[in-house]
Amino acid sequence: MTTDANGASTIERQSLETGKWANLFMAVAGVVAAYASHSDALLVDGLYSGVNFFSAIIAARISQSLLAPPDARYPFGYDAYEAIYVKYRSLVLLGIISFAIFGAIAKIIRYAGGGEVAALNFGPIVIYMVAMVAICFGLAAWHYKNWKLTGSRSELLQTEMKAAVVDGIISAGAGGGLVGAALLRGTPLEFIVPVSDSIVVLIMCGFIVGQPLRIFLSSLHEVAGGMAPEDVCAKARSIAEETAKGQEVDVLTVSTTKLGRSYFVIAYLKPKTSVTAEEVDAFREKLMSECQEAIGIVKTEVIITANPPYEAPQPQG
Repeated sequence: MTTDANGASTIERQSLETGKWANLFMAVAGVVAAYASHSDALLVDGLYSGVNFFSAIIAARISQSLLAPPDARYPFGYDAYEAIYVKYRSLVLLGIISFAIFGAIAKIIRYAGGGEVAALNFGPIVIYMVAMVAICFGLAAWHYKNWKLTGSRSELLQTEMKAAVVDGIISAGAGGGLVGAALLRGTPLEFIVPVSDSIVVLIMCGFIVGQPLRIFLSSLHEVAGGMAPEDVCAKARSIAEETAKGQEVDVLTVSTTKLGRSYFVIAYLKPKTSVTAEEVDAFREKLMSECQEAIGIVKTEVIITANPPYEAPQPQG
């Protein structure tokens, strides 16, 4: 089941609103639990939720902006807002991860040099872990449900869904790792218990760094105007060639880019005879209609030219 653009935007905003307050609660809980347990790992978890809270506020505004039609200020529409949001959100998360890594390494070095390290209080950790894991995975399921209702096209909800899953894994890893470290007391590995918190932080960061890094590189590719995924490009090219059948035009090449949840398809055509502006408009409208059925949210443009704008990439062998 999918809805129209206005209905999808309403569902998207409601999902983001729920996520916003859930993340605020988890951020406060993380800071309080970190203070009570002397755990940097829980502080990192709380900061991650804090980023999710502020991101949800921005995402809600972007969701509303995406409904606006192209205008004189943004002649190609507001789709770039979504990709830019995803890119900078990933950068912030990478910054938090870097801060956590350097802090954990500094704590281990201080301990190795004979410095004092506050002992962990394991009491609040178990309670925090169970509560946060339940909230995070419940929130991920909520975003996933609404993402499906909006046609599985919302980059905002997809990003928040992944963030909730990662947050749940962080909470489970931090809590489980710290509780597990307590079991090392009385064993030959008891000496690492004072810095077990820092070790857990490093393991957590190593596990989650790939996700924001991949999202950042993907969104950077979109903002830079890079080509859409190959399967989408091939589908757009096939649709353009099918649309051209029976008409006096050759399809020289088709460029397809992705920006947020939208695709932009440009067909470069070489007419075999004279064509009218009305015929070009009709081709563009038909191309957009066919692409929207096969691909999703699509904007199209048709350029009449004698030569392709660039040499088409060769198929991979």
